[in-house]
Amino acid sequence: MGVEIYYFSGTGNTLHVARELKRRIPETTLISIIGALKKEKIESEAEIIGVIFPIHAHTFPLVVKEFLKKVDLQSASYIFALSTRLCVDKVFSAINKILKKKDRIIDASFAVNTPVNYVPFFAILSEKEVMRLEEKLQTRLDEIQAIISNKQTSYERTGLLGFLLANTLLRFSTFMFQKTGYFGLQKAFYADDKCIGCGTCEKICLSNKIELVDNKPIWKENIDCTYCFACISYCPSIAIQVKGKRTTKKGRYHHPLIKAEDIAEQKL
Repeated sequence: MGVEIYYFSGTGNTLHVARELKRRIPETTLISIIGALKKEKIESEAEIIGVIFPIHAHTFPLVVKEFLKKVDLQSASYIFALSTRLCVDKVFSAINKILKKKDRIIDASFAVNTPVNYVPFFAILSEKEVMRLEEKLQTRLDEIQAIISNKQTSYERTGLLGFLLANTLLRFSTFMFQKTGYFGLQKAFYADDKCIGCGTCEKICLSNKIELVDNKPIWKENIDCTYCFACISYCPSIAIQVKGKRTTKKGRYHHPLIKAEDIAEQKL
């Protein structure tokens, strides 16, 4: 049984989940969405195909949308999607809307909860809270593995409240975030005087937006940001900040088992 899991990960949560599923499911190959998008055609011979992604602005990232439009899924008899943050089921309905143009839909959808890493707006969880989420994640992944291996249909359901939120407040919020470029976020990154010029941010920037000039990072305006937060999360001196968001007073999070090199390898 050939299995391919495509993933997009900025601070390691999604790559960790993908690796954990690979450990549980034999003959699984992990493929970076960022790397796959460099190909003229994205083709697969796998029997099972999965897409794992974080949640950006209450939906899947724009690079995942680009991937879904480009990938050929004809080889698969089973397709699943998994978000690494809890989300409304409309996220998966939006995926199906894209796939239906290819005469396909997902056979299963899953949402798991991993530590929040959106530094400008949320507090970073304590180590104890991170461990608690990890314990729940491992149990949930055992359940997900069984469903995938048996090719069972299974769909996330968020109920009436989730439906109402998805079609009102969250829908408007997603539109505004994407329309405004996350309210100018990609122009708000900067490196403060703690920067040591190590180049980590340049190496792991998944859009190649960051360039080191005179040992200081600059964010090139002609390249769109993926909003993956790899740069701010993996900076070893916590020098990367967001203007006006008081990130200087906040901690940082990336998955403890995922190194900066692991994130950078997605570009290969």
